[in-house]
Parts: sequence; structure tokens; C-alpha cells
Amino acid sequence: MVRKRNIQIAIVEDDKYYNMILTKYISSICSKSFYPHFEFTIQSFQNAHDFIEKFDKSVDIILLDYYLFNSNEDEQLNGGDVLSIIKNYHPECKVILLSSLSDPSKIAAMSSQGLHAHVDKNISSRNRIGAILQKTLEGYPAHVG
Repeated sequence: MVRKRNIQIAIVEDDKYYNMILTKYISSICSKSFYPHFEFTIQSFQNAHDFIEKFDKSVDIILLDYYLFNSNEDEQLNGGDVLSIIKNYHPECKVILLSSLSDPSKIAAMSSQGLHAHVDKNISSRNRIGAILQKTLEGYPAHVG
């Protein structure tokens, strides 16, 4: 029996409003009308600790902010820390950094760790995210089984 491939997407963004907008946007473009051969599960997290606690190898794509503030934890993790954890546990996972980070050395270091793409947070972020997701999804088989 042929089944649609389930693509799991996680959003890790500490800004509650931006997280909500991003989740809504990703849900709207990752739909049956755009991608009839896939089913999508989208989860959002407002801090690195909650994400890491629930992260497993079923996640295919992660949209990750670099600056992740968590007032409930003493240890503050940034996107680079989270990327290291992800790639150690699930190297095939596609991580897209969506951040205002402008330090080229940090972006280069993350790229060498396996960062899939980097998108600056700005007015045209939405279009770039959509294009990167489309290209990324082209690499996944449409069916399983």
C-alpha cells in the first residue's frame, strides 16, 4: 500500500508573536493544495529547552532562530548550540536558520556543522522561506511503503 510521506516541521522561535505568524505561514504553504503527495505535521516551540526535550528523529525540517531567550532556565542556549545537538542526534535533519544574526563567522561555523540554509529576518523572509522549503521538499520521496 502506498502512503503519503509525512513531513515533520519544527519551528523554534522565542518571540511569541513571530512564532505564531511563522507557524501560520508554514501551515498555509505546507498544504495539500501545494503539496498533494505529502502530509505535514508542524510543531512550534518558544525555547530551545522545550524543543530539545521533545526532539526526535522523525523531525525532517527545523526553522531555528539563533537568539533564543528562556527566562525559565539558567543555561541559555542559542541556535548554534541547538544545531550541534540536532546534528549529533539526527544528521539528516534539514535546519534552516531564520534569524537576525549577522555575524558571518558564526553563520560559517554553523554551515560547517551542517546548516541547510540561512534566512535573514526581514521584510522578504517569507518569500525566501517558501522558496527554500519548496527546494527542500523536492528532495523527499512523495510516498512511502
